[in-house]
Amino acid sequence: MEMKLVALECERRAAKFRELAENGSRSDRMFFLELEEQWLDLACAYYEVDVALQALGYLSTEKGLGDLNPAGHSIH
Repeated sequence: MEMKLVALECERRAAKFRELAENGSRSDRMFFLELEEQWLDLACAYYEVDVALQALGYLSTEKGLGDLNPAGHSIH
């Protein structure tokens, strides 16, 4: 759940830069749009991590993969 909260914060910051781009001068528009894009890219990365962690959690409980080392290899 924490990753989703971080992703939502990234989206909030992206929206702020979108607003600045829409209301700012023409010369600042590209700068703010690039910052918006970077925040949205970061949000996507956090959503992907959240999905991966959920999948690993599902696999570890459903398939008995709880005995993995940090590299994801079985310790048996």
